[in-house]
Amino acid sequence: MAGIGFQLKRLYDQSSFFGQLRAYGYSSITAVGPMFLSILLITASREWLLFLDVAATEINIYMAAVQYTFIFSQLLTGGFLFTISRFVADQTFLEKEEHVLSSLYGLISLVVLIGFVMTVVFYAGSPLPFSYKLVTYLYFTQLSVIWILSMYVSALKDYKKIVKSYLLGTIVAAFFIWLLTGPLDSATPTSVFIGLNIGFFIILIRLFRDIHNYFQVNDRNYFYFLVYLEKYPLLFLIGVAYYFGLYGHNLATWFGDRAIVVGETFLMAPYYDTPVFYAYLSVLPSLVLFMVTLETTFYTTYKKYYGRILNGYPYKDIQNAKQEMYRTLGSELLFMAQVQMLITFIFLFLGVRMLPFLGMTQNQIDIYIIVVLGSWFLSLIITFFLILLYFDERRAAISLTGFYAVASFTTTLLFVLGFDMYGVGMFLSSVLGFLWGARLLIRSLNDIDYTTFCSQPIVYQEITTKTERFLRRIGSLS
Repeated sequence: MAGIGFQLKRLYDQSSFFGQLRAYGYSSITAVGPMFLSILLITASREWLLFLDVAATEINIYMAAVQYTFIFSQLLTGGFLFTISRFVADQTFLEKEEHVLSSLYGLISLVVLIGFVMTVVFYAGSPLPFSYKLVTYLYFTQLSVIWILSMYVSALKDYKKIVKSYLLGTIVAAFFIWLLTGPLDSATPTSVFIGLNIGFFIILIRLFRDIHNYFQVNDRNYFYFLVYLEKYPLLFLIGVAYYFGLYGHNLATWFGDRAIVVGETFLMAPYYDTPVFYAYLSVLPSLVLFMVTLETTFYTTYKKYYGRILNGYPYKDIQNAKQEMYRTLGSELLFMAQVQMLITFIFLFLGVRMLPFLGMTQNQIDIYIIVVLGSWFLSLIITFFLILLYFDERRAAISLTGFYAVASFTTTLLFVLGFDMYGVGMFLSSVLGFLWGARLLIRSLNDIDYTTFCSQPIVYQEITTKTERFLRRIGSLS
């Protein structure tokens, strides 16, 4: 997202209050657009179905399918996203952008194929109607593709197009959901998914068109990006661990006494999943803050430090640039923590006031409070993790994401099965992850001189990977 972050800096640096407000608005859509709009549409659709007096069993089937498509589309694409992000950045830097568009085609085809196999296996033996299986599969596929497109589109440096695509798709989806369930009197989960599919298809097509217009050359080496899975295996593992960490505690509760089977197909725990669903909204502002502050203010000092190294500046000048980078990073982290704390208190206040009107019990509101508090630590974990990747500290990043993923799942499972306590596992693992992430970041910053000057090979040699040789042998790489 560095390209968009740099463009947003022009707005953020404006003295006008409205200029900075626009920067935050645009970054909100580009950083968390697909996730936020999905949550917004899902929540609004659920309340709309309740307003239409749709049977609770139908609403549960709808919410279960939405949760599965949302979680597993990110688990499916997470590892590929971090790998392809490095691939696109490298190809752009090396001015080999002809590899970018072909990698998009290859990655989408691979993800769609894997997703199809997953869906067939999952729905095998399910008594749900074929029409419902089809529309949920289409939504799952479109979400997976949009996660991929959202990564590629960050290289376009045109946030206005991104915003327009997301907003137009959301409006169209909302309109068709209303049309099918209201005037056409077809208030069913299938109708809601049809509306979602139409709206998200518009987002998909518009983003794909913008990417295609920007990267116009296709060298037809569709699977060349797979070489990066072998060159940078930690990036794939980082992505998998990151998304599993986000949802691992949800999966753990599915093994508890509160778990139910919806439609003889979906295993879930709405007692826990629903408050967590709303609590996670409090994490989204941290992604926006990271994009506007760290990718603008911090990036300037980051670029200055490495620029002085690459251009052979005196050691003292390099150290001065490093200290300036440290001061900027520290102040921006403190600012993010303070703002996120304010957001946490706002969510706590709104949750206690509003969630009872959404039908939540007091126990569920207690879970919401615990998870919102844990999300403050989680937001800082995400920030630490992204900063580690900024410095290419892949081992530290996988150590942090892997630790949190394992801790989130195991501690939640322990407290759910052993003490029937929900939310505590997520909170404790977030605190532990925060402490571990802070230690890793401090250690990485202390060792930055060694990492920069001593850990790199003196003479770089390009190595032909086994994956590259295999692709050439089967004719998939020219």
